[in-house]
Amino acid sequence: MKDGQFAIYKGKEYSAWKNNQEKIVLRSTDIDEVKEGFEPCEPFIINDVEEPIVCRKIVEKAEVKEYYRIRTIAIYKGFKFQVIDEKDEEISIVSMIGDYRMWKSMGMKIIDKGVYQKWIKKSEAEIELEKDNYDL
Repeated sequence: MKDGQFAIYKGKEYSAWKNNQEKIVLRSTDIDEVKEGFEPCEPFIINDVEEPIVCRKIVEKAEVKEYYRIRTIAIYKGFKFQVIDEKDEEISIVSMIGDYRMWKSMGMKIIDKGVYQKWIKKSEAEIELEKDNYDL
C-alpha cells in the first residue's frame, strides 16, 4: 500500500516531507545514496515505506521536480474510502464523512468520534492511487 508524501529528485521518487525552513527532506532506504550526498541516519520505519529509512538529504524546493501526496483509495459498494492498512488479502477502509447510517448498514464500526472502519477482502473493492500535487 502506497501512502504518504513523495518527491521526484534527479529523476527518482523518494519518500519526502517539507521541513519548517520550507526545504524538502528526502528519505531513502538505500545506504548507497550517501554517494549522492545523502547523510546516514539512525534507521527508522514510516508508514509509507516498507523498508527502514537509512539516510536522508535536505534539498531546496527548486531542486525537486515534483512534490505530492499519494493516498490509496478503495471503491467499495459504490463509495470511495481511504485505505489505512492491509494484511494478506484484506484492507482496512475508513470514512470520516457521509451518512453514518449508511456506513453502519455496510457493517462498518465506529473506531473514533465520526470515524468508521471495516476490514474487507481486496477482491471486494477497486483499488486506486490518488495523487495530489503540492505547490513548490
